[in-house]
Amino acid sequence: MDSFPKCSVCHQQFTLKGPVPYLLPCLHAVCEKCVTSAAGDVISCSTCQREVNLTDTSLQKDAVRQKEIFHLTVKHRPTELLCTHEDDGNQAVCWCRECEEFLCEFCQNMHNTFKLTRNHLLQNFNDIKPVVSNIPTPCSIHNHDSLYLFDRKCNILICARCRIENHADHEVEKLEVFAESVTKQLVQHKQDLSTLQNRQQSHIQNIRQGTEFTDRTHDTVKETIGHTFRSLRSQLDQREKELLTDLESQTEKTKIALHTRLTTSEDDLKTCTDVLDYINKVLLYASQEDLTELGSAVGETTRAFLDTTVPQTRGIPVAVFNTNGLSKLKSNISEFGSTLTREIEEEKTRDQECQTKHDSSMTELEVQHKTRIDDEENVGKRSSKAIDFLLGLVSECGVHLLTPGAVDRSMVLKCIHLQYDSDRANLDYVGIYTGELVNRKSDPRFAGEGRLKNYRGTCSKAPLPQPGCPQYWEMETRVDLENPLTENALILEVGVCAEVEMDMSHCVQDSPRAYCMGVYHCPTHGGICRITWKEGEEERDVLHLPDTLTNTAGASATLHYGVVYDDVREKIVFIDVKENKLVSMLDNVDSSQLLWPMFGVYNQTFVTVSMRLVVGSDIYMTEEKKAMIVVALS
Repeated sequence: MDSFPKCSVCHQQFTLKGPVPYLLPCLHAVCEKCVTSAAGDVISCSTCQREVNLTDTSLQKDAVRQKEIFHLTVKHRPTELLCTHEDDGNQAVCWCRECEEFLCEFCQNMHNTFKLTRNHLLQNFNDIKPVVSNIPTPCSIHNHDSLYLFDRKCNILICARCRIENHADHEVEKLEVFAESVTKQLVQHKQDLSTLQNRQQSHIQNIRQGTEFTDRTHDTVKETIGHTFRSLRSQLDQREKELLTDLESQTEKTKIALHTRLTTSEDDLKTCTDVLDYINKVLLYASQEDLTELGSAVGETTRAFLDTTVPQTRGIPVAVFNTNGLSKLKSNISEFGSTLTREIEEEKTRDQECQTKHDSSMTELEVQHKTRIDDEENVGKRSSKAIDFLLGLVSECGVHLLTPGAVDRSMVLKCIHLQYDSDRANLDYVGIYTGELVNRKSDPRFAGEGRLKNYRGTCSKAPLPQPGCPQYWEMETRVDLENPLTENALILEVGVCAEVEMDMSHCVQDSPRAYCMGVYHCPTHGGICRITWKEGEEERDVLHLPDTLTNTAGASATLHYGVVYDDVREKIVFIDVKENKLVSMLDNVDSSQLLWPMFGVYNQTFVTVSMRLVVGSDIYMTEEKKAMIVVALS
């Protein structure tokens, strides 16, 4: 019984006997009783809280839900069906599709007797299935003519005589042609909303994972704090209590923020699902005539949802216990230790300010280092100040010391801020949606000056700088296999190349000045593998990923890779962030020309790939990750 649709105002189930459902602009239904009794001619939809002014809006009968109610009644409440042929109150036993009437046993026998109706198909209730009925509707003006033409100018159905008399100079086409075009639009709306629905579900999953990870990191940081303070004797007890209180407060705030976003995202998902469900019902139940009335309403609602961007969770919130300043602990005990959290949302303005700080800070660092060399007597003091200065930048600007005693650029890792170049993206194969690179062509597509025509992806907005220190960025990619991959089907590619090489082919791995890593289906292993390329040649044996992503329909995984570029050492390093493993290290990188980061996503037919950049202060740098980079660069 719960499957019967309900009025979005009074919440009463619709029945075959009435009241008749009407369609609201939000595609929810309201009963005729609520329409006629609306206070102040205003209806408020309780499902989506949208108000409709009946003075300005004319509601149409919801023919799709009427047919849905018909089939639900036949399936779940057959005892309520009475004979409509004689209206004698007898229990109906079958249905005549041609006459569109329920027949009792007596009328069924009579129906089979008359010559005019004996060949009609009578169906038992168990045999009635949703079938679109395209029986022509008589013209209300010319009763003997059928409505089989659609006037685009007047937006109504007309008959042949109507066209001659009153619509001769209007744009008219056959009903089936117009209905077919509306059906294609609905199918496209369905595909777009399904994609949006999947992204919303993924976003909600990320939020839930963030909540779980917040709990886990809370426990880890709590244990670290306890261990540290137990070793610092009784004078740190008070500070320990203060930090624990701060941790609990920040954890609670983070969980509250995540819960709020989860609630909002779930509401958005429910609304999107309602619209998607209704489109499915339209495609299942609507006649061609129904489609003429529903096309614009469904399209407007769909576009409104598609124009709504889905917020992205920029990394999982992480709490870090900061032990900077241990050398000053005795003299400055009240300032020792703090719990740090990473923001979920990207703050571009802050990153830009931090980048400016980086440049000026690195210049100052060089001056300090040169002064240290010139003044041998103050080596220890100046080194200590330089280290403290760099440590102060770590938590706020994405600069990390690869070794504790580093005071020069060669061991300072800069998490640079990259952005996709939407003006160069090859829109015939990829799109950039809310900051993510997706292997789905954009619509509409336009040919801009400098847009990539062969490469199936895009590059960064600017080439890599040459600051004399290692630079680092990451990509987090969601991969969903719709069909098993075959042969050498490529999933994604990341790397760098010279500007003249970036559009020579659909991927840059074959280019003479390109250095990249690809994830693809490997015929040798029969599964998903990673491979690196250097200047057009395969550099290393493939690394198989059977546990991360299996080559089966429905398989999905999140792949997380990092890239280190060191112009001084002439090296590029690819690491697997999730597995904490070095994938490959390429030597003798030709940096005589500026290199551009490249990002490619492939094979829409087999797989859905959505890649987002993790850059700047959004990168979570662990000691294990730094140690792995040091080994690769040494």
